[in-house]
Amino acid sequence: MRSQRQTIAKSVAGKLFAAEEAIDIAAARIAELNAALPIARLDARFGAAIGQDALVSSASAVMLIAQTRQEIIATHANLKQTNDDVGLAEVSYGDLFKAEHRQQPADGRHLRAA
Repeated sequence: MRSQRQTIAKSVAGKLFAAEEAIDIAAARIAELNAALPIARLDARFGAAIGQDALVSSASAVMLIAQTRQEIIATHANLKQTNDDVGLAEVSYGDLFKAEHRQQPADGRHLRAA
């Protein structure tokens, strides 16, 4: 059963890491767009009002992606807690995330090989 739980946890962790990466890439691309919009306006010698709505909506998108990133960070922490709660506290998920090795509670809920 522990092996099955570890396999499931690794699968979920892989999806979590992929989501975190996708959000960071999206944040970077939106930031690039935000930087390009005013430069494009200047290069084209358009008036300041040209493209203002696009700049505002793109800036709003960056705030939304920052909020989304905060939520996925909270999800990561919640999944780590869940991992600990089901007794997989000493499982490591690849090079990016190493679980801290902590003493298990002495209440007998978690069994470990010595």
